[in-house]
Amino acid sequence: MHIQVLRGPFLSTLAQIQGVIEAKRTLPILSHLLLEAKDNTISISGTDLDVSIRTTLDGDVKNEGRVAVSGKKLYEIARELPDSSIDLRWREPQNLEILCAKSVFRLKGAAAEEFPAFPEIAEGTGITVSAETLRGIISKVLFAVSTDQTRPTLTGALLQITASDLRIVATDGHRLSLVTTSFDSAKDQDMLEAIIPRKALVELGKMLKDESGEVRLVPLGHQMGFLLPQSRLISRLIEGQFPNYEQVLPSPSGPGAVVRREDFLGALRRTSTIAGDRATPTVLDLREGRLLISCTNVDLGEAREELSVDYRGSEVTVGFNAKYLLDFLGVVEGTEVSMRIQDPLSPALFEPAKGEGFNCVIMPMRI
Repeated sequence: MHIQVLRGPFLSTLAQIQGVIEAKRTLPILSHLLLEAKDNTISISGTDLDVSIRTTLDGDVKNEGRVAVSGKKLYEIARELPDSSIDLRWREPQNLEILCAKSVFRLKGAAAEEFPAFPEIAEGTGITVSAETLRGIISKVLFAVSTDQTRPTLTGALLQITASDLRIVATDGHRLSLVTTSFDSAKDQDMLEAIIPRKALVELGKMLKDESGEVRLVPLGHQMGFLLPQSRLISRLIEGQFPNYEQVLPSPSGPGAVVRREDFLGALRRTSTIAGDRATPTVLDLREGRLLISCTNVDLGEAREELSVDYRGSEVTVGFNAKYLLDFLGVVEGTEVSMRIQDPLSPALFEPAKGEGFNCVIMPMRI
């Protein structure tokens, strides 16, 4: 194999795949990346057997071939090279020669046949979604995905696609985030339902960051393929039954309080600084026309701040984990948010004041 690539695109591609390289090295080959040069196309692949990524980039293929080399070391070398063209040549026995300007590296590799195979995906299969839509819904539910490995079905987000809409929901048992959007591409296509692991969502979000095209979602048995114009991600799916989240969604009836997002965000950040390391609730005292936010720490002191709100309901006082509120406010769009709080023990509903499709349910804390 002999290829030439520009250092910038090559480095970006290597950086994109670092997240799926197996750090623990349960299998030595999982710490490697697979470089392939064929039909004037250069592709780089990485996997930890749960999530796999393959990306193609432009380059000059002088001789076709395949080679597996340490993903971390290749990235570290490319990061330090000057911004110029890079020559990559496979030298027997199992050495990758890297030449750039006056720098020369020889990196030991492994046989390409040892690298896990990617599943074959037939053209034209799956469901097409815009990258913008997928990027937006992932960002709004990722914070609510659980990290508790004793409840595996909650360590991912449930993705549902029907003939009329796309829905994604995540919960960790303390809060729930739900996004629903309609899109023409779902019509006249097969329905889909799958629990996508958190790691796959994180890596997919990175891949979609600057993407403006379309993404094809292809069910592959116990896996799901996400096909972008220049990249693809294959993820293992979480097996099991996702909780019936519709049962815990509060009714949107009753008076809601509308507050400016930036004011609410700033007040929560300031008052929660007094909480320290304690699981101290931030108290929302909601009254007609105003919202009093307070936090008390018996070891450090207390903080209070008052905001003006559009509210005409009865007085209610309730405590929340400030981090949960801040996570919601960090991803919600629009200048104003609405909150519907029934009583100190019932789950509260937070959503954009204008626009539909994004709901966040947060359980209160005992004061």
